[in-house]
Amino acid sequence: MQKVIEIVKWVLLLSGIVLLMAFSINKQKLTTCNVFDVEIACSENDFVDSKMIEEFLKNKNLHPSGKFRTEIAIDEIEKNIANHPSVQNVNAFSDIRGNVKVEIKQRNPIVRVKAINKSFYIDESGKEMPLSEVYTARVLVITGNVNYSKLDDFFSMAKFITDSPFWKAQIMQMHLEENEDIILIPRVGYQQIVFGKPVNVEEKFRKLKLFYEKGISDKGWNNYSYINLKFKNQIVCTKK
Repeated sequence: MQKVIEIVKWVLLLSGIVLLMAFSINKQKLTTCNVFDVEIACSENDFVDSKMIEEFLKNKNLHPSGKFRTEIAIDEIEKNIANHPSVQNVNAFSDIRGNVKVEIKQRNPIVRVKAINKSFYIDESGKEMPLSEVYTARVLVITGNVNYSKLDDFFSMAKFITDSPFWKAQIMQMHLEENEDIILIPRVGYQQIVFGKPVNVEEKFRKLKLFYEKGISDKGWNNYSYINLKFKNQIVCTKK
């Protein structure tokens, strides 16, 4: 008899747990989203903001606010935001109260290519990125006779400039000549820096920095119209 009583107790206990779980699940299904939070990781760019993301989701009928938890398509929200050309990655999730949060990281362009028939960014991973209608990034610009088959070489040099605080502050443009020589345009002064082909990049920039420190600082930025780095172990300057 005692054993039967124990079994009944366990059956009642398990039944109670099942009922509580069912009640909790039903309650969660009827929970509506009252808070929708968009968090965009700190960036020097402003290609997307929370207002833009909210409008984007509303236009696709994916905005979660006011919807029951069972009606909120988290996967679709994440997938659609991830398809935005300025978004690098996104993470969308909801809590037990039905509130939804979206965490976004923007793509980071390091150079803008302005060719004759096409303009675009290249992001830090070396991938092409379309221009934005709402924001223009202040990055190094590549102009001139752009050879797309050799764009990786130009990108590597652009990344070298961007990764250096000193050169990022000095150089604003890389112009590509028809012979594929690179002309650097500085932010200060009117001289053009004839870099040549994108080879021995670090060595050439080392020579140029030494010239800036020992040469131009004494004679002035505007005494030269051209500074030529193409020759080994020397810098050839053309006075105005």
